[in-house]
Order: sequence, then structure tokens, then C-alpha cells
Amino acid sequence: MNFKLQLLISQIYIHTAFLAGLVYLPFAFSIPIIIICQIIFVGLCGTVFYHRVVAHKNPIKPWIEKILLLLSWIGVSGSAMAWAGTHRKHHRFTDTVRDPHSPIHHGIVRSYWYAGGNEDIIRYVPDLIRKKLYVFQHTHYFKMLFGLHLIAVFVLPLQIYWACLVVPAFLMWFAGSSINVLSHDKNGAKNSDILGLLHAGEGWHKNHHEQPANPSFRHKADWGHKLYNMIRD
Repeated sequence: MNFKLQLLISQIYIHTAFLAGLVYLPFAFSIPIIIICQIIFVGLCGTVFYHRVVAHKNPIKPWIEKILLLLSWIGVSGSAMAWAGTHRKHHRFTDTVRDPHSPIHHGIVRSYWYAGGNEDIIRYVPDLIRKKLYVFQHTHYFKMLFGLHLIAVFVLPLQIYWACLVVPAFLMWFAGSSINVLSHDKNGAKNSDILGLLHAGEGWHKNHHEQPANPSFRHKADWGHKLYNMIRD
């Protein structure tokens, strides 16, 4: 089974489990968990680490980089190599048929569910191939995830399993995929204050495309950049 299909199946499970938790768990428990995970997994792991650091090569402290690489594993958004390769390809072929998650050319459903981890992504990450920990994460990504979830389901209370493994995976995927779907139209990349505030600055997507390597998305409410400044090297 290829990487993309494993990623799709994993996220269908995660989305189903997340919705089940919303239905059966009290809001007094679920809402604080969602807020905390939004900060850690959308903010730190998603927009700061996967996007600004790994994909666009902005430096952070090496020991924090290792921690975030391991923590982001829980996000079930693909390995850092796969995510960065897909994103770099997106910037290279933005809004063309070769853009891996263009909603104009590939449709909303495919752009949300089935855009990451193409077989050709390795050519876009020659820098990461030289880093053993990144290669290890990519090579063993699904084996480790499957083992972790299997153990956790049997060992942890279901509400703790939901909070620690399901919510982070749903939110990290939802943030990235909703930006893919909603931040490009027939006129190209566009900004959205609502998505920017919700997803740690990612909604100021036109600003980002104008200066891709800039760790700031050039908006005073870009709280992802504020997180980045706390851990930059």
C-alpha cells in the first residue's frame, strides 16, 4: 500500500473518531482539549515546524527541532519529508495542473483528502534526505503510528486516547487541508482573516505566496510567527 493511500485511510479513521468524540464526550472536556491541541499541533507542529521551518528552511534551535519532529508524528499529516516535498512542489507549480493540491485543477475533495505524499516528493527535499532522523520518520511513519494507536486503545481510557492522539491528528490535518481548499481560487492565493486567526497565520496565504521564505506572513495577528520567534535559532 503506497504512502498516500495509507495517509488517506489513517485520516478517514481519525475524522470518524474525532466526530464520535464530539458527540459522546461532554463539551466541558472536549473544548479545552481542542484549544490546547490547536495551539500545539496547528501552531507549533503545523504552521511553525512543518511549514515555516521544514518546508521553507527557517532555522530553530536544534534540540527543539528534534522534539517537534517526534511530536508532529502524532499529527498524522504525513512525514516531515512528505509534507515538505508536497508543499515545495505546490509553490513551484502554484495553481497549475501540477500543483498537488489546487482545488481549481483537482477539486475540493481530492485537495482535502488525497494531496500529500506523492511518489515524486523526494526530489524536492534533498536537504532532508541527508538528515537521519527525518529519513527514519519517513521510513517508519505508519508502522510507528499503528503501533502507538494500537497500544493506546488498549491501555488508555478512551477519552484520554481521544484527547492525546485523535484530536491532534484531526486538527493538524484539518488546518492544512482547509487552507489548501479555501486559500486558492481562480485568481490565485488569497488572504482570510478568519483562517489566519484560526490557523496560526496560515490564512494570510497571499502574503505568504508573495514571500514564501519569510517566516512572517506579514500580519500583526500572525500568532504562528510569534511562536516561531520564541524558538528560532
